[in-house]
Amino acid sequence: MWFGSFIIRSIWLSLTVALFWLPVLVVVGYGVRFLFEIFQNEPIALGMVIVISVQPILVLLAIFAIRGGMMALKVTRGTDLNSLGAVVFRIVRFNLPLMWGVTILFGLSTTITGLRLLNSDFTAELEQAKETGSMLDIGLLIELIGQFPVFLIGGWLLGACVSFALLGVSVAAQSARAAVKPPSHHSIWGMASEFTNLLILSLILIIIPFIAAIFAIGTDAKLVDLTALNPIAFYGALGYGTWAICALAAGAALAYSLTLESTKRKHQEILDAIGDTAQPTVDLKSLRHSRMKK
Repeated sequence: MWFGSFIIRSIWLSLTVALFWLPVLVVVGYGVRFLFEIFQNEPIALGMVIVISVQPILVLLAIFAIRGGMMALKVTRGTDLNSLGAVVFRIVRFNLPLMWGVTILFGLSTTITGLRLLNSDFTAELEQAKETGSMLDIGLLIELIGQFPVFLIGGWLLGACVSFALLGVSVAAQSARAAVKPPSHHSIWGMASEFTNLLILSLILIIIPFIAAIFAIGTDAKLVDLTALNPIAFYGALGYGTWAICALAAGAALAYSLTLESTKRKHQEILDAIGDTAQPTVDLKSLRHSRMKK
């Protein structure tokens, strides 16, 4: 599919995904808030709960968002709640580490290169914090992170775009398994399928707005400067980010449907080719001679 049609269809489908996913997001948000209220007086227990549950919760939200798009496209059946746990485990075990690996590869390479080219003090302060052991001080660590240049986050976002393009269909395929009578997709089914379309979609939705935001707040802005954003800009960015997630989920669902159609078409072509070769060929000349002899 031409990437222009893919992007338009993904953006249109994102509206349906938002209607399906936002109620789920609200329910999960209230659940997270409830956990914070329970463990508010137990910071160690709260930290353990966050470390253990943050990735499964994010994967669960991604599954519901992508399934919203797939159900709108009618390429999956109703959700089987009993299968959600197994699907989340499969993605966390295989797909998510690959996505993190690609993201970290791009993020670290661009961050190290950018800091060296800028001769930034951030590297020197980080080395000094390691030598003095002050990184164990949470307050000083947060203050140090606050001095990180905002524009270097672009490398991490670019890595996330590439990982999404590589594994978006694969994650959607695993999400399709959380359905009644699920398909038998293996863990890497659809990997790198519709790579170009998904990459262009993610670059348009993430990288271009990020570049515009960098020029708006200043190319020399630090993370700590983001705390000074006015409420309109903050909530506007939050709203756009939520819709962008819906659009990316819609793109993954659309890419899955296209890959599914392509796979079925290729399978049918193979069956037709086998059927053609299996048919016996008739020698019309020999048949005519045999009839003339009779």
